[in-house]
Amino acid sequence: MEEDIQYSTVEFKCGASAPKKNKEEDVVYSQVVPKKVFPPAPPNQNEKINSDIKTGKPKGKKGNAPEVQASGSRFHLLFCLGIICFLLCVSIIIVIIYFTLETNNQKQNLSNLESKNEQLTLEKRLLQYQTEDMKMNVTKLENQTEQLTLEKMIFENQTKEMTVNMTILQTQNENLRNNSDKLNRMKEAIFKYSTFPVDLFCPDKVCQTCPKDWIQFQESCYFFNHFISQWKTWDESRQLCQSYNSDLVVISSIEEQTFVKSKIKYYYDEWHGYWIGLRRINNNWIWVDNSQDTLGYWKNPGSSDNFVHIVDKSPLKQSWVQIRNGFQNKFICEIKAFIF
Repeated sequence: MEEDIQYSTVEFKCGASAPKKNKEEDVVYSQVVPKKVFPPAPPNQNEKINSDIKTGKPKGKKGNAPEVQASGSRFHLLFCLGIICFLLCVSIIIVIIYFTLETNNQKQNLSNLESKNEQLTLEKRLLQYQTEDMKMNVTKLENQTEQLTLEKMIFENQTKEMTVNMTILQTQNENLRNNSDKLNRMKEAIFKYSTFPVDLFCPDKVCQTCPKDWIQFQESCYFFNHFISQWKTWDESRQLCQSYNSDLVVISSIEEQTFVKSKIKYYYDEWHGYWIGLRRINNNWIWVDNSQDTLGYWKNPGSSDNFVHIVDKSPLKQSWVQIRNGFQNKFICEIKAFIF
């Protein structure tokens, strides 16, 4: 048979009122299971026992069993409440310890983070200082680079200027050397003349190889009297040539004969020509430089006349005409070229 479950109500009579129950407070029920100490009572007797417990009236020996039963129930209830309170206290202590440890751990972590933050802040400042320092160094290096570039450009310009000056000095030196050599050659050339005609060769202080209107051939200058309208005798022609520090032409080679023949011009008739510096002395044909003639390009050999002129309308080697001194012709002067 299933055992009957009995419920009991506990009343506190020590002057303290039972704690007020919150509306939301749970109702605790205690179940007392008898261990067959007492035989099951009829329903009317159980009700009577419950009423007696509520009123607190002692009932002799028959009422002791329910009172012991109620006392055991209170003990078990209090024991359970104590265990619950102990467990709650332990739980609260554990929670407090946990939160305390966790709080300390968080504080330690916060302190570590703050230290790291301070360290990072210091490192950041240090990096900022280093960055500023590097910027200043870069600016300084850029300024130095600009200064060096400017100095390099100045040195390059100075080098170019010095190179130009050196080239100018070299050119001047070369010109001076050439002028010196030229002066030495000029000196040697001047010494070839018994009297150097400065006005003739160096008009306006600028020396020339041949005087104006004279024609150079090899080492001599020749003046062909094309422009003087008044013709002259052989003596007059020689005097005029000598006034120019020259003399009548001396033809000493076939090349010079060819040159002279190519420059003379036909005028008046075939017997008029240009006086040359050849004459007969003691039956010998002598040039004005006292050299004896060896060519003999005669047009009229065997003539008794003692002076010679050259004509145009005749063969190259038959163009010298023997004629008297009083005959008037044009003339050809010759002077050494001023080669230096």
